[in-house]
Amino acid sequence: MTRTIPLLYQRRLYLVLVGLVALLYAAVWLRGLDKPPRHASEAVSTSPATTPSVSFDMDSAKLVEALKRKPGVARLLNLWTLIVVLLLGSGMALSVQVVRRRRWPPVAASSHVPLRGGWSLSDVGRLLLLVVLVASLLPFVHMGLMVWIPSWWSQTHLWSVVSMFLLEGWLVLLVWGFVSAKARALTSTLGLSKRHSLRAIEQAMVAYITVFPWLMGLLWLIMGACERFGIQPPLEPIHELLFLERSPLVLGLTLTLACVVGPFVEELFFRGVLFTALRKRTSRVLALAISGGAFAAAHTNMVGFLPILLLGCLLADCYERTGSLWASVVVHSFHNSLLIGVALTLKALLQP
Repeated sequence: MTRTIPLLYQRRLYLVLVGLVALLYAAVWLRGLDKPPRHASEAVSTSPATTPSVSFDMDSAKLVEALKRKPGVARLLNLWTLIVVLLLGSGMALSVQVVRRRRWPPVAASSHVPLRGGWSLSDVGRLLLLVVLVASLLPFVHMGLMVWIPSWWSQTHLWSVVSMFLLEGWLVLLVWGFVSAKARALTSTLGLSKRHSLRAIEQAMVAYITVFPWLMGLLWLIMGACERFGIQPPLEPIHELLFLERSPLVLGLTLTLACVVGPFVEELFFRGVLFTALRKRTSRVLALAISGGAFAAAHTNMVGFLPILLLGCLLADCYERTGSLWASVVVHSFHNSLLIGVALTLKALLQP
């Protein structure tokens, strides 16, 4: 009896998508469609007169004046400062405990099922190829939407967020498809079972708090070096949307993406798929380094590469030690929410 090959493993799927992408981009190149229509170009203009900006260059006198002018924002900033100070103090205390006891993590490991993803590096390659091919088709989707509803989809920031949601959803569907093709259960394969999840989350949060002072210290050193050598750190796409956008809809979607959807999908791929595939074929240190490096590179911020690499290694370590993806998802979501909360508070304080 002939076994049916799942669609995601059939060569013709990839050939059709590659051919479609090649044809569309060839048509653009041959017909000169790479330049948008005049009305579209005007609609998405990002001139200084229409694009809000946020400047963080402020001396102490101006900062005090801003704090007095906005007492509500000042109280919120004080709350964030208190939270960060508590995290730094707790992290240093836990770090001392780790050194004294020579045990990592600071709390006992929870009961868990060993990683059983069954992912191969060829699976990772197929998944990445499908994501890249669909991402290559999204500009043509945008062009089609611009034809039907130009007033709505001419907003570049709105489309940026929507396209991110589309890619995140596509990645989740692909992971589910590969797991189904292997006739495995999604929850057990990716560590999404609720069993022992609370204990795993507790252990992961303690590990995160322990590393937090070193994470922030590394970031502070890098920012100081950038200031010393006159390097302007670039904004990640998410932070650019948060700082420059005023639309409540776009801001709400961006916050949902950064604090909820993004952490889940990134953990699903970088820890649930990539780290598991690497861990079964390489040493633990190498699997941590490669998956963490890929995680940092995906954020397209070379200035913050090392802190993000450290965070990625921590999240992978939490996933392996607990066997629960929920542990790394919660830590990732907490980390993003903390940084974005501080950033939005500063934005509200410094804006005129």
